[in-house]
Amino acid sequence: MSVLDELAKIFEETFAHDRSRFSSGTVPDDVKKWDSIGHMSMVAAMEEKFGVQFEVDEIMEMVDVKRILEILAGKGVKD
Repeated sequence: MSVLDELAKIFEETFAHDRSRFSSGTVPDDVKKWDSIGHMSMVAAMEEKFGVQFEVDEIMEMVDVKRILEILAGKGVKD
């Protein structure tokens, strides 16, 4: 499964977000429950799934799915 597919699954489980409306261009305004609490739940799910630890600045930079993918790639999580 690709990293994008894994993220789609995390978004579905964390935010109840429809996978058919998920892409690398997804931003918080596209996801009803992507608020500050949801953001931290998403981060925790990603850390568990991908076996990584995010720094505070990385968490703050997660402004869209594209940037999340870039941050994950920087940690060695890529297709």
